[in-house]
Amino acid sequence: MIGRPNRQKCQNNMNKKVIEILSILIHKMLNDEDLWRKQEDVIIELEDQGYTIENISEAFEVIFSEVISVEDRDFYIDYEMPSGYNRVFTKVENFYFSNEIKAIIYKLNGLGILSADELEIIIYRMMQIASVDDLKADLVWDIINDVVDDSDLMLTISAEINEFDNNLLKQQRVN
Repeated sequence: MIGRPNRQKCQNNMNKKVIEILSILIHKMLNDEDLWRKQEDVIIELEDQGYTIENISEAFEVIFSEVISVEDRDFYIDYEMPSGYNRVFTKVENFYFSNEIKAIIYKLNGLGILSADELEIIIYRMMQIASVDDLKADLVWDIINDVVDDSDLMLTISAEINEFDNNLLKQQRVN
C-alpha cells in the first residue's frame, strides 16, 4: 500500500456494532418508546438480530449515562413570572415524560393560574418519579395537590384538565 499508513478498524472508543445499536435505540426513543422500562425486551430483540450483550450493554450505557443525569442547572425558575410562559422541555424531561404527561404540563401551564415557581416544583417532582417509576395522571394529581394550597385553584385544575377526570370532585365526595 503506497501513501496510506495502516489503520486500525473503527475501534477508537466504539465499534461499528455499538453505533448500529445506538442508531436503533435513538430511533426507538424518537418513536416515544421507553427504553428504561422496556430494556429487557429491547435487549432480547437486539440479541435476536445478532448483536452481542457486550455491544448492547455499551450502547445502553452511552444512552443512559447522558439521559439520567439531572442537575439543578437543567431547570430554570423565574420566581416572579406567572405560569403561562413558553416552557420548553429539557432533553431529560422529553425522554422520561410520556405524551400524556407533557400534555398535562402544557395544559397546566396554559391555564396561567400557578406561579412559575409552583409549576417548576411540580415538574421537578414529576421528574423525580418518572426517572424511577411509571408516571401516570393520578400521581401527577397527587403532586399538584401537594404543591398547590388553594382549593379554588385545585377545583379549576380538576375541571379544566380532562386527564384528571374531576379528581377533586371525587375526593370531595369521599371525604
